[in-house]
Amino acid sequence: MFYFILVYILSATHTVVSKSGSHSLWVFATFLTGDSSVPFPEFTAVVMLDDIVIGRYNADERSFVPVTVQESVNVTEQTTISTVFKGIHEGMKTKAYYLIDYLNYTRGLHVQQRMIGCELLRDEPGRMMTLEAFNGESGFERRYNIQGDQHTDWKWPVIKSRAQLEYDTWLYAHFYRPLCISQLKKYLKKEQKRVMAKVKPRVRVIKRYRREAGGVQMTCLATGFYPRHINLTLLQDGQPVNEERITRGALLPNPDGTYQMRKSVELSAEEQRERHTYTCSVTHLSLDNKLDISIEPGPEPVIIVPAVLLLLFVFGFLAVFKIWRKRYSQPEQIIYIPTSAADDQTAEQQM
Repeated sequence: MFYFILVYILSATHTVVSKSGSHSLWVFATFLTGDSSVPFPEFTAVVMLDDIVIGRYNADERSFVPVTVQESVNVTEQTTISTVFKGIHEGMKTKAYYLIDYLNYTRGLHVQQRMIGCELLRDEPGRMMTLEAFNGESGFERRYNIQGDQHTDWKWPVIKSRAQLEYDTWLYAHFYRPLCISQLKKYLKKEQKRVMAKVKPRVRVIKRYRREAGGVQMTCLATGFYPRHINLTLLQDGQPVNEERITRGALLPNPDGTYQMRKSVELSAEEQRERHTYTCSVTHLSLDNKLDISIEPGPEPVIIVPAVLLLLFVFGFLAVFKIWRKRYSQPEQIIYIPTSAADDQTAEQQM
């Protein structure tokens, strides 16, 4: 379930595995407080390369534990990473307690979340971003663009002095961003086979009839593809269907590490009679050319299964009735088989 949430968040940021060749490294950190009965640690952090979990931070042992690479983390790197995560932990803890007091919260579980990451664009350093939320509401955002400009958006009260804020800005530009970029390049090299893998989508068009309204729902489904970026377009007679009519499904992960996505459009009975041709058009990194699958909605098929079942029932009943009548309506007949004279004589002697 947690993996599904991470994929949904990543799809909202639009920063991983794009067609332009971008890659990203993200840290998802969570701080919990206020309810000791919750069976989760106070602080957890997960590191993801594009959409692959590559490690977790163990707050109890204060160490980074890789989950996808065989190489162990050296002492110097472990110390640096542990220092970064310790700082994230303490910062989130301080902010969570401040917000509990500021927002006048008393009881219950409170959740502080932080998402921080950077990206490479065609092997060049790209953006870096930090997002924070408390109890599900966003309150802080910091973006560092390619040109080196920072944009900060505060919705919560600022609890730091001007000097502390200036130091944070310097630390962000000269420590966190270079460290993030260097780690991103390192893990890209180690996980190249997985990150660069390409799996073609399986595409089909599904018709679902709406008997209440007399219409039909046309759904374009693409599944089993990797990487996650895909263009899925519904066409009517070769022209894109108006986006306002399309129901867009979320990008969802499959158990095997691939993805699926679907788009649907509702067609009225009148549109079916007009017999337009609808096409599901797909472009993906694994495909050399655009993949098009077309279908005509047509009228709803006549349902003959109930009639066939009724006929089978009638014939079956008649057959059973005929057998019963034959067995119980005729008088019992006793058939005598004549015996030979020798058999009759033997029978008399026995008597």
